[in-house]
Amino acid sequence: MTKHHKVSIALAVIYILVVCAFMISHRIWFSPDQFFVFALFGAVFMGRARLFILDWIPFLLLLFGYELLRGLVPFVSQNPHIFIMIKADQFLFGFIPTIKAQSLLYDPAHLHWYDYVLVTLYICHFIMPMIMGFIFWLRDRAFFKEYAMGLLILSYAAFVTFMLWPAMPPWMASNRGYLPPIKEVTGHVMSHFFTTPFAVPTIYALVDANPVAAMPSLHAAFPLIIFLFAVKKFRKLGLLLLPYVFGVWFAVIYLGEHYFVDVLAGAIYATVAFLIVEKKEVLFRITFLQHLFSFINKRLSFKKAATE
Repeated sequence: MTKHHKVSIALAVIYILVVCAFMISHRIWFSPDQFFVFALFGAVFMGRARLFILDWIPFLLLLFGYELLRGLVPFVSQNPHIFIMIKADQFLFGFIPTIKAQSLLYDPAHLHWYDYVLVTLYICHFIMPMIMGFIFWLRDRAFFKEYAMGLLILSYAAFVTFMLWPAMPPWMASNRGYLPPIKEVTGHVMSHFFTTPFAVPTIYALVDANPVAAMPSLHAAFPLIIFLFAVKKFRKLGLLLLPYVFGVWFAVIYLGEHYFVDVLAGAIYATVAFLIVEKKEVLFRITFLQHLFSFINKRLSFKKAATE
């Protein structure tokens, strides 16, 4: 990789990070289609716009397809599960982690630095997978396609689960009287962000939300699968993402979005999705080596027969 290419990659990544910081500071839930538009400018700057479009559009279309299907879940599954997750968390801890964490850490009259950090981590649900995908794509297009496959396998596996086993998140269970009051931290913290919000067009406005998609937690699954691919690609450097993983896991519990068992399920789904991609790659390598050895043996046998 030439020095000029390294500088171009660094500038493209800095540009994306600045755009993301701007969007977050203006309380905008950065969606994949918005990211695509902004990232395309970075690809144009690097002279790789055509490759970017070819590699990213199929991935984003399939991701949007998942989001579109996910919004249909509440119309198909009318009776979400409520008490299994509550009993599981109580069995593991003797209390509901969300309620305990908020009672110890949250003060609506005096927001702390960690409130802002945790809410920011939470609203980066779409941003971080896209940022890491862009970094992977800049470094290695083939690796990006593996990463994209892992995210899609994870997303559609979660969709099937949402369809067959819808689960109510803690905040909704609290609103309906199944749990003690859970404070709405996210909206309160975001109202204290430094700038006023504004609207940015997105096709995700056409997608209905699925409020009963607690199990598994994709908010917990995405950071882990990002971490696993980052470690695979960057080795020890990828370990720097470990605080991000644990930070998001704690954030979704603290904010009342998920139970601990939801996070645990998300971690399992992410690990399985990563291993599926890995297994596919290993099987390909084994098959390739078998064909290679078979070809070499045939060539050697042919030469031996010719000399005899």
